[in-house]
Amino acid sequence: MFEDKVSVFENFHSEPKTITLDQWLKVCKHGSRYAKQVLKYRDTKADSLKKSLPLVTVGAVCSNGRKLENVVNRTGWIALDIDGKDNQHLPDAERIRDEVAKIKNVSFAGLSTGGAGVWALVKVADPERQADHFEMLIKDFEGFGIVLDSSKGKNPNDARFYSYDPGAILKDSFTVYKKLPPEPVQIYSPTPVHISNDYSSYAETAFKDEIEILSTAQKGNRNNQLFKSSASLAGLVAGGMLNEFEVKQALEQTALSIGLKSHEVRATINSGFDTGTKTPRTPDTISRNSARVNHAPRRDSAGEGKYGSQILAPNGFNPYTGEIFDKRGYPASWDEIEAPEPGTAEYAEAEYYRAMDADPILKHIDETFEPELITEQ
Repeated sequence: MFEDKVSVFENFHSEPKTITLDQWLKVCKHGSRYAKQVLKYRDTKADSLKKSLPLVTVGAVCSNGRKLENVVNRTGWIALDIDGKDNQHLPDAERIRDEVAKIKNVSFAGLSTGGAGVWALVKVADPERQADHFEMLIKDFEGFGIVLDSSKGKNPNDARFYSYDPGAILKDSFTVYKKLPPEPVQIYSPTPVHISNDYSSYAETAFKDEIEILSTAQKGNRNNQLFKSSASLAGLVAGGMLNEFEVKQALEQTALSIGLKSHEVRATINSGFDTGTKTPRTPDTISRNSARVNHAPRRDSAGEGKYGSQILAPNGFNPYTGEIFDKRGYPASWDEIEAPEPGTAEYAEAEYYRAMDADPILKHIDETFEPELITEQ
């Protein structure tokens, strides 16, 4: 398990030599001619004693130096440094060492050169992404209540001084560490249908804003937000200001990237479109955003008691229902609308029409014969 080649430097300024990691770990546990020097350093803290100790780069084999450009091979090993001063809430270093060794990814744990901290060894799955693995290790160890030194472990050429610890724990088995940071959410930006420079800009901004809102939706609200974003953008599609295929594709890919399942994503998007297309957002309605609009019957000259109302709608309105849009592009009442749940008739209907959209032949049959939707009970 420890037969990887690593580089050893006799001191701070020497050229590298190649040994196996196994050889280094054995002298750390069983001692070497430098063991007494380590013990003396722990008593005196003399900087000269530490700087004259050998160093090792467990993450790399180097040539002609210890800089990153001198790395000729990455091993995938990371030496984690756990300083006592950063973990004063924990017991003594020996106890920290013993507890750290219980972590399934740790293959070795021993006292640091100064004796007040611990160093541990972890093998990562992708040596080329050592920095990313290290980022996740920091978070995982925080979960164990342990603070890692973030300045040591990110780079394969990070070196550590020799340390002697007869109580060091060298494990027979361990688990390779595979965690990597989640991939960033991609924000899709399809080009809106060209109406005019002003309206294209408006539609593109509305599109980007809605996709960004969806991409940051919190767990538990993601499906509802997908419905609202779909309904909002459907209004622009219905008004001829965005392309339906591009919008649905971006909504689906963004929804999948935040953890929603494909079967619920498509049904929710189609349900949102069913709602949103009932209120087209056209250049004409947008041009009236800053004006007072009439959306209710006026009192007639005969005084028959009909009501007149003028309401400022800076973000647009639904001329059929009188609902006022907020800055998100849809009425606040939509917040109360739940997306269809899998297994319901509404869900089956949305899936049915999604299939129609995806298959022109099925759509033609549907339009010709108008088959009745059949759902399983």
